[in-house]
Amino acid sequence: MVKSTDIGALIDRYLSEPMKLACLEALYMWSKGIPSDTIASVMRNRYESEGEASYPTVVTDLSTHKVTSTSELTEDTREYVSRIIEDIFTSPKCIEIVLDNIREKLKAISDDGKRLLLPLIRSGLFQKGEATGGELQLIYRTLYREIPSDYFLNNAIKHLEKIGLLYRERAYGDEIKIKIPRHLHALLPEIETKIEKSEG
Repeated sequence: MVKSTDIGALIDRYLSEPMKLACLEALYMWSKGIPSDTIASVMRNRYESEGEASYPTVVTDLSTHKVTSTSELTEDTREYVSRIIEDIFTSPKCIEIVLDNIREKLKAISDDGKRLLLPLIRSGLFQKGEATGGELQLIYRTLYREIPSDYFLNNAIKHLEKIGLLYRERAYGDEIKIKIPRHLHALLPEIETKIEKSEG
């Protein structure tokens, strides 16, 4: 059985290696029960070649500790593996590194990214943490008095996913379904300020 200290050591290793941020995020997504095809695709979009290897690396590292499920209990603290990972990931030592990385990428946000973020925030869907393609079309049409094209939505979502502000679920065929992790709510004031400046 894996120990909570083993998981802590694995995360510390990811934190100590600059190129392992993708592995840290992939591990967190795995702990939330997100399907492997979604994790792999998101990491590839967000971190390119580094992201390509991140999910297989995480799976290999977990298997080294004989971890195959988020619902396994740790030997020392008798807590779910998923809970240990989430607690460490959302602790200040981890989450600030993740958020700083997003802040840096946010400096290069595209106009299309801003144009989709604004209705997401004003509608409350960003804070809610999820939205479907139909909801995105509705809030966009309500704010801008026009219907967004599928091309625009797909490109804007891919761009925002690359920055790290959301991710698109891959298991729904052509249907759009996005998720905004709760820890990103901490960036909301900074995102709003950036959008307001560009609108002004």
